[in-house]
Order: sequence, then C-alpha cells, then structure tokens
Amino acid sequence: MKLPLILATLLTATQAHALSCRRPDAAASFDQASASKFPYLVLTGILTAPPASTTSGTTPVSLLGTMTGHGLTAEGFSTPYDGDVVLQVTCAGPWCGSVPASGPVLAFARVDGATPVIELDACSSWLFTAPDQATLDRMTTCMQGGACSAQAVQ
Repeated sequence: MKLPLILATLLTATQAHALSCRRPDAAASFDQASASKFPYLVLTGILTAPPASTTSGTTPVSLLGTMTGHGLTAEGFSTPYDGDVVLQVTCAGPWCGSVPASGPVLAFARVDGATPVIELDACSSWLFTAPDQATLDRMTTCMQGGACSAQAVQ
C-alpha cells in the first residue's frame, strides 16, 4: 500500500519541478532581441558546431562554432556571413540547452564582443533548426517594421 503512494508522491514532485517553456517562436525572439540593450545579428545558414559530446550535461559551457550563410537586412537575408560564433549553452536549474547537429538554422546572435554569441538556452529561444521559407520571410517582415509579434501573426 505504501509503495503506490510513494511512487505517486515522487511523480507529482517531479512534475511540479518541470521546466515550463513557451513554444519557441522566431517573431517573439525578434521582438526580444529588438528590445535588448545589445545589438543582435539575425543569421540563417549552416551552423557547424563541435560534437555535442563536448558539453557536460547540466553545466553551462561556451564552445566555438562557425556560421556560413546570410544576415538579415531590410532587403531580406542579403548580407553574406561566414565567421565564428560562440555557442553559449546556458542552464535553468537542471535543464540546459544543447548544441544542435550541424545543419541549417535561424539564429539570433548577440553582439557584445568580437565574436557574436548564440545562446543555447533550455527553451530554444535563440536558435531554430531547419527554418522554413515562411519563417525567413516573416523575419524580413519584422526587419521592415511590419507585423512581427507572435500575437500579430496568429
């Protein structure tokens, strides 16, 4: 009799401490970057990252990756970008972001030093893998001052 009660208590306690993230949305990230005190680059292209095995589970870590693609301007993703990016894996308690497999991404890179920083948080707020054309077009609309917020496009 005690075993089911103990299991139910443990399951409830685990669920109560689960991380709650809003669904990642590129427009919300654009709005957040626009409101930041730091400038951001909005980049799309191929991210090449070190193997994920170099991260250590629940410990924040910074890794050097490369991004080859284009940066967002009012004309769209029209400025070539080929350079290093810092991949800053951050944690929220025991939940950490992760380094994606190399491939196409839409990334918001904070400029607060010589090398742009892409924060890889537990909620995937700043990096979107395999973005579709509609998402990239939406970023251009945001950059042009059109309806951008997540509420405006829903």
